[in-house]
Amino acid sequence: MSAAELLRLEMLVALGVVGAVVGSFLNVCIYRLPIGKSVVTPPSACPRCGQRLKPWHNVPIVSWILLRGRCACCHEPISVRYPLVEALNAGLWLGAGLHFGLDARTFVLLPLLSALVVLFFTDYDHQLLPDKVTLPSAAIGLAVAAWNPLLDLAPGFLGQGGVLSRLASSAAGAALGYGLFFTLAMVWQVLFARDAMGGGDLKMMLAVGAFLGLGGVLVTIFLASIVGTLLSLPYLLSGRWGMTRQLPFGCFLAPAAAITAFWGNQLISWYVGLLMLA
Repeated sequence: MSAAELLRLEMLVALGVVGAVVGSFLNVCIYRLPIGKSVVTPPSACPRCGQRLKPWHNVPIVSWILLRGRCACCHEPISVRYPLVEALNAGLWLGAGLHFGLDARTFVLLPLLSALVVLFFTDYDHQLLPDKVTLPSAAIGLAVAAWNPLLDLAPGFLGQGGVLSRLASSAAGAALGYGLFFTLAMVWQVLFARDAMGGGDLKMMLAVGAFLGLGGVLVTIFLASIVGTLLSLPYLLSGRWGMTRQLPFGCFLAPAAAITAFWGNQLISWYVGLLMLA
């Protein structure tokens, strides 16, 4: 193995390790944000006995395994979700490094991937997409737009890449993501006299659009709609759910946005190729 290959391997390992550490913080966000608690203070404690965790009890993934999934103080079970979230975030960060290489696309993508993890679980648990995640994510997406090659999805629509094209794509994507869901919410309100979704979905798509641009928004919505339809259709056909039932659509949007970030360009190119053949 050459020195360059060894350095790359070390950087990828470091990316995965840091991703797991950040995943531990994401667990704090998932638990505390929906109930209005600070994610900074107090330090982490066992949710059952309230005993503050020692630093060696809070090593991502490893501590849960060594403690056999139980609190070191009260010995009550600790949810497997904690190491799974840490492993998921580590896997996403490492996957970004493997897929894109250690360049701008990887490091620009990391905040979005971690935000999507938090939004998936808070929406699953509480049907809530916290403003403290969606709005800062949108601001970060707009702030890093000039250095974000992910905004080169569907090149040629807003130029051939470059700073101005990316800034335009980020702003347009944010506006489109928010605007489409706002329009959908208004139409649903008129038809069924109730809200189709909370404001969090709109703000989540504001963030997705800021990171992924116009093409990314359209692919994300398309993929999320397919997944949502496939999962909900059996319940609708059986009569167990009605058309007015609210679904945690953020749980569909989050994986769809992650897939789009990794493979959106290929999906758009494939679809455009089909149109040209038609």
